[in-house]
Amino acid sequence: MACLATGAMIMLSFMSAGVGVCFGAVYKVGDSNGWTNESNVDYKVWSSNSTFFVGDTFFFQYDYKSNDVMEVSREDFESCNVRSPLNLYTSGRDSITMWKPGHYYYLCSFPGHCQAGQKVDIRVLIIQPSPSPTPSPSPSPSNPRTSSTPSPSPSPSSSLPSPPSYQPTHPPSLSPTTTIPATPDAQPPVHFSLPGAEAPAPSKNTAPTSLLPSKVLLGLHLMMALGFLAYY
Repeated sequence: MACLATGAMIMLSFMSAGVGVCFGAVYKVGDSNGWTNESNVDYKVWSSNSTFFVGDTFFFQYDYKSNDVMEVSREDFESCNVRSPLNLYTSGRDSITMWKPGHYYYLCSFPGHCQAGQKVDIRVLIIQPSPSPTPSPSPSPSNPRTSSTPSPSPSPSSSLPSPPSYQPTHPPSLSPTTTIPATPDAQPPVHFSLPGAEAPAPSKNTAPTSLLPSKVLLGLHLMMALGFLAYY
């Protein structure tokens, strides 16, 4: 018989592991005070201090001779109506596991206990959220001065000097008036003009043709003018 019980427990363990059954936290309703109306426990404050999820178990501990646990609807919970219970527990050590999300309402059906505050509403969430993964720090950008990436080496073509560009030379074109330089045995230079061509305008920077300085010429002009006046 003992062997059969041990085998059944082992089989149950393997089945639980295979289907992924997980058990949540266990909460004692009222903490150290338990389920009672004598210590004026505020069960509303007790339930608001924790967040409950599917799989959590609630343990009601009380004196079964003067207390019980009744599950009711929300309307009956607010009006303390004990004539339409959904479930009733009377063992004095009741463990209630929540297998689905929702809002559950419990009270004591003994006269005056619900009106005295012996009632609790428990809100059960569907699943406990998993902690979000911590993002890994992004690598800091490398310092361009200390970067180990080698700079590209110049290509062979950039280090060789470029060959000089070839520009064809043309014989100088003859101007409308061209002077042929004289050679030792040649005749004096001959000036010729092309038909229809005009002589080029003298340049503004052309040097004076006279060999005498300008001051001497000015003096001669003045002397000639004075002599002309004295004559007449």
